[in-house]
Amino acid sequence: MNKRIRFTLIMLAGLSLLAAAALLSLRLGAVSTSFSEMLSGIMEGKGIVFKYRLPRLVIAVLVGINMALSGSVLQSVTRNPLAAPDIVGVSAGGGLAAVIMLLLFPSSPPLLLPVAAFAGAVVAGFIVYAASAGPGGIKPERLALAGVAISAGLHALITFMIVKFALDSAQALVWLKGSLYARSWQHAEMLWPWTVIGALVMLFNFRKINLLLLSEETVSGLGLRVHAVRLLLLGAAVGLAASSVAVAGTIGFVGLVVPHAARLLVGGSDSRLFLPVSALMGALLVTVADLLGRIILPPVEIPAGLITALIGAPYFIYLLVNRKSPAAG
Repeated sequence: MNKRIRFTLIMLAGLSLLAAAALLSLRLGAVSTSFSEMLSGIMEGKGIVFKYRLPRLVIAVLVGINMALSGSVLQSVTRNPLAAPDIVGVSAGGGLAAVIMLLLFPSSPPLLLPVAAFAGAVVAGFIVYAASAGPGGIKPERLALAGVAISAGLHALITFMIVKFALDSAQALVWLKGSLYARSWQHAEMLWPWTVIGALVMLFNFRKINLLLLSEETVSGLGLRVHAVRLLLLGAAVGLAASSVAVAGTIGFVGLVVPHAARLLVGGSDSRLFLPVSALMGALLVTVADLLGRIILPPVEIPAGLITALIGAPYFIYLLVNRKSPAAG
């Protein structure tokens, strides 16, 4: 089948599934809402659906898009199929900053938490970038190794904080697992500009993303300013991931697994095809994970990050077993 026809069919199927998941997400929860009540609440701008479920749905979609696009670009830039925001230090940096705020400054205003988490994620990304820089500029192998090492160190600090403040760490543990509980329109407003900017950067640089999949010598021979382009795309990937971590906590596996699934469906050699599919699949995965977390054991909520891990880990193992190189097109 022609790749473009296949891409169109996959996008239509994905949009249909996302629409169905969105309707169920708005309707179901600890208290079920009829479709008529749901529509009237949205039209009138009041009620449980408009105030709580709709912003939560919007955030789930945006977080899924951000994490999937971030992982796709990181894997392309580093040419490493295991690269993802939660592996190269960004998620761990945001997580550490959030844990520090929750445990050391529990009386601080709630809206300072996402600000601190965003700053922590960006700082971690900068440290990884600085650690991977060398005489020849940024090398993909060094970037990936530096990310793994710094991420491990940050996770160790997070564990130390949790152990030291064990009696007060319940909220921090929930945040670290990635949850959309109690998210509001304020959080959505903080998130969507990053989604738009990051997506536009990738849209206007899709040819350069394709070139970065080639060998270093080939790319340099084509006249591409490799280091400048890599820095721009890394900045966009870090911004997407950091904004998501700041709002929703560390929802793992989305940036790792979704890009592989997208490449498996449409191939990985043309970013015009696999980036939109990645974004759509990421939005669908987080939306479904948040929905399942709310309806499995009501009124208890299972964090969306746990659901994505339960879905993503087995699928990633399947990909590793059945494909020599999941990132290959």
